[in-house]
Amino acid sequence: MEKREKIILVTGSTGFLGGAIAQRLLVSGCKLRLLIRKRDNDSSQISFDSEGLFKELIQGHHLDEYTQEQCRLAGGQINDNKSLPELFFSNVEIFDGDITSSSLGLEKQEYKRLCNEVDEVFHCAAITHFEMQDADEHVAVNVKGTENVLQFTNTGGKKRFHYISTAYVAGKQNGLICENEMVDEPLFNNEYERSKFVAEQLVIKYTKSNDIPYTIYRPGIIVGDSQTGATCKFDNIYLFVKVLLNINNSFIKQKSENLNDITIRVPGDHNALINLVPIDYVADAIVAILKKGESIGKIYHITNPNPPKLCELRDLVMAILGINGMHIKIDKSLETQNLSTVEKLFLRQTRSYYSYLFSKLRFDDSHTQEILKGSGIICPAMTKELVAILIDFAVSHNWGEGKRTLLEKV
Repeated sequence: MEKREKIILVTGSTGFLGGAIAQRLLVSGCKLRLLIRKRDNDSSQISFDSEGLFKELIQGHHLDEYTQEQCRLAGGQINDNKSLPELFFSNVEIFDGDITSSSLGLEKQEYKRLCNEVDEVFHCAAITHFEMQDADEHVAVNVKGTENVLQFTNTGGKKRFHYISTAYVAGKQNGLICENEMVDEPLFNNEYERSKFVAEQLVIKYTKSNDIPYTIYRPGIIVGDSQTGATCKFDNIYLFVKVLLNINNSFIKQKSENLNDITIRVPGDHNALINLVPIDYVADAIVAILKKGESIGKIYHITNPNPPKLCELRDLVMAILGINGMHIKIDKSLETQNLSTVEKLFLRQTRSYYSYLFSKLRFDDSHTQEILKGSGIICPAMTKELVAILIDFAVSHNWGEGKRTLLEKV
């Protein structure tokens, strides 16, 4: 009997990580059912027909800068006679739904068909913005939405459940965080962390109670592709770099002599660990892990085993930017001191990330390293060369705002 191709429902496939995972699942031979939320009265929304989503998922997010060879996973096979568009149009079906609604916002017959034909569910959809502190919205999407997807998984045919969590469900803890279920709820830095912790606990409890095979993935702070720098999200480290460049440009435009010797103090701990992980490592690792039967019932940290310290990352960024006369000083007690106008500007635009500039969290990734052994999938070190690739892509693509510039002209 000919082996049937696995059918996987993916939520959040138009997001950065969800899109990278969906692409890899596609080229590794899976049939995809993509649940896409169509936002009403949003003139910027994508087209949700097959052609529009292909441009968004494959060509959008700068994923066109991947090649099929780069997307090929260890041990994965794709039909070399088919182009990426052919794979997409013959193996992807799109559903307009909403995870915050019962039956995922689908018609009754549509929901029933999916429940019976899907083999695995990959739940990536979530609100990820730190600056949004409305607990109700985070709960509605990240918690209630996860509950609805779990109910789908438990309806109809037996399905396996994959959940994208975050390493920062560890909240304000310090020290080594292991790849296991957290018994006690920690304090959190924001509503995003809290909602993801609650959702992760829900996943564990629900799947165990209903005998659903599950795997949980906890990525670190995701940045662009390690080879091309490609990204569609310009937050975390990108925001700090952008603000620095904007300050530099402002001084240049005003022909200010103050740039000859300006010190910008930022709150943080010199030895804070900034766990940056390139998108290609995260997506490749997750898709490799999900193919392993022994991954069922386990939690995996998809994190950087050797994250840079805050002071090291600062030095790398400043060396790459080459801004003469500007110095960044890391100051633990900054917020108790008088701030300059420039420091107030810097603080205001990057405040939502400051808690991570004090974090001493280290993430044990023993499960991940063990299961990836022999796959050739290794987290790249955050070298000056890699950070330069990330920054160059962001600047040359104008931070995702359409108009491209050159790093040399900044």
